[in-house]
Amino acid sequence: MKICTISFHSCPYSSLGGNGSGGMSVYLKELTSALVDFPEVRVDIHTRARDRICVEAKDISPQIRVVQLKGGPERPVDRKNLYEFIPEFAENLIDYIHRKKEDYDVVHSHYWLSGLAGAFVKQELGLPLVHAYHTLGFLKKRALDHREHKNRIKSEQYLAHISDLIISPSAEEKNCLVGEYGISPEKVKVVYPGVNPRHFYPGRNASIRNGFKCHKDNTMLLYVGRIEPVKGLSIVIDALRLIKENNPSLSEKVKLYIIGGGEKEEELSTNEEVSRLERTIDRHGLKDKVIFSGSIDHLQLRKYYSAADALVVPSLYESFGLVTVEALACGTPLLVSQIGEMKSIVIEGKNGYFFRPNDPFSLWQSIEKMCNHGNGLWSRASIREDVIQKFSWDNTAGQTRKIFEELVQKPLRSKTIFRPDESLRPV
Repeated sequence: MKICTISFHSCPYSSLGGNGSGGMSVYLKELTSALVDFPEVRVDIHTRARDRICVEAKDISPQIRVVQLKGGPERPVDRKNLYEFIPEFAENLIDYIHRKKEDYDVVHSHYWLSGLAGAFVKQELGLPLVHAYHTLGFLKKRALDHREHKNRIKSEQYLAHISDLIISPSAEEKNCLVGEYGISPEKVKVVYPGVNPRHFYPGRNASIRNGFKCHKDNTMLLYVGRIEPVKGLSIVIDALRLIKENNPSLSEKVKLYIIGGGEKEEELSTNEEVSRLERTIDRHGLKDKVIFSGSIDHLQLRKYYSAADALVVPSLYESFGLVTVEALACGTPLLVSQIGEMKSIVIEGKNGYFFRPNDPFSLWQSIEKMCNHGNGLWSRASIREDVIQKFSWDNTAGQTRKIFEELVQKPLRSKTIFRPDESLRPV
């Protein structure tokens, strides 16, 4: 089976934590690596070229290849400004398939921008399209009245109907899709992401804590992810302010370390949300409590998870939250916003604590609870054992492969029930 994977805005082999590069890249890299454990599977990942000096096709392994195609300027571009370049990318993708005489069995698109390119391939070549949203515009808008590209929500609706199947990371997201767009529940398959136990495992890292000047009696809170409003970091800053005002002795101990936002010396300085957060931090005298570390290599995250006393996930909206299962695999408990799939990942008082979404007071209470009663949590070994029994990339790959196999054996029937306006058509 040969899979045409489309990841237009993000290459899974680029650095994580910058604009548009995060959980989706981890998902793609891990899923692809697990899929090729099946000897008959070949995967080409088609992505937008970000450098004029690049090889069109690069072999990652005998079964995995990354194909870089022109789609807009050959330099990094904010994903919010990439929509207009989808036609060029889609045309170059079709041209590549013809030139190389590729015989793909299925198109697997990721995120709405890639989905539009995938829809064009489906229409031109008659290939079945399996789409993964990763995040949904209408759910982000509900969470924070999030300003997205004007065509995003309408494009996602179009993809809900034209795709042959949709892979969703949670039952909650499936129900939202079915309810919002009126598609058949049979069209949406729930496949949970996994965690790589070889990369993420317990091991206290005193050197990491010492490097951050975090003493053994300090409480080290860790945040990992992109830095944008919907991720809710401002809630953590407000909670630290409340702790400082109401519990000075606890405030002396608690520190927050933020990983993500791009390269420390480059992207961080131009990130508007980072600048906004830094102004708030300065205003409340919390500068010695919050450290921005920038993005780091994904495989280095284990050391930070293991060094932390808890991973804090304050998101207002998450489709799944891969960082939660990575931290748990390292035996690190969680402080999480009680939303989405995180409601089933965390067992209150066992592997972490919940707090109410967008509620700094509730987070303050959870931090105090962890500091006062954390010794009642499961051991790090038990936290790890619980999560790796539930989440496996091998299971994710096996279910995904089965979906592809069943789909390609069926006659291709278009599921489109309305025609999009011209702004939604890639070319």
